[in-house]
Amino acid sequence: MIDGARILLGAHVDDFVIAFANQHVLDSFRARLLDAFEDTYEGALQHYLRCEVPCDRDKGTTYLS
Repeated sequence: MIDGARILLGAHVDDFVIAFANQHVLDSFRARLLDAFEDTYEGALQHYLRCEVPCDRDKGTTYLS
């Protein structure tokens, strides 16, 4: 919990999916996580487990389809 909100973290094999409503907090958490595991950031999620992940930042929506 950070500022009354939860970070959502999903893991599959060697991949992490992280979601949080505050971009600054998300970026900070991701940097600490990647440093701890000596990993890389692949960018915004487009597909996960063969599902498309459309995101509309203007509307503040993300779907799994």
